[in-house]
Amino acid sequence: MYDIAPEVVTIAEACLGGLRGRSALLIGPDERRGPYAYLLRNAQMRQVYQEDTPLHIVSLLPTVELLISLPSPDGSGSRFQLSAAALATACDGRRNPLVIFDLSPTASVEELAGLLPAVCLYTPDDLRRILIRNREMKAS
Repeated sequence: MYDIAPEVVTIAEACLGGLRGRSALLIGPDERRGPYAYLLRNAQMRQVYQEDTPLHIVSLLPTVELLISLPSPDGSGSRFQLSAAALATACDGRRNPLVIFDLSPTASVEELAGLLPAVCLYTPDDLRRILIRNREMKAS
């Protein structure tokens, strides 16, 4: 499987105007979080929180600018979907944008969350289009 972690981190860096001094939350199984945690720490992020499930997002989201959802692609382990309502509650009073990358083969973040004023959501389809376009540009 093609490793997209470096490209996702590069896109996140561009969206946020840099990662240094910012915080991130990675949600998913440990084996999927590892490459992202490594790259984000190397980018000198202030804090990289890691959770297996989205149970604690309401308490963690006010402190992060980047959320990467990494549920298990094969359906093993717990499958989850972050609802727009839960994200709206977690983003209440937020002053800085929250960039969310949904890296599941099928949506693990409700698409309505992308309509929240403080949220910039990249769905699996968005990422496929971006990555295909980047590969085409590199090939030409």
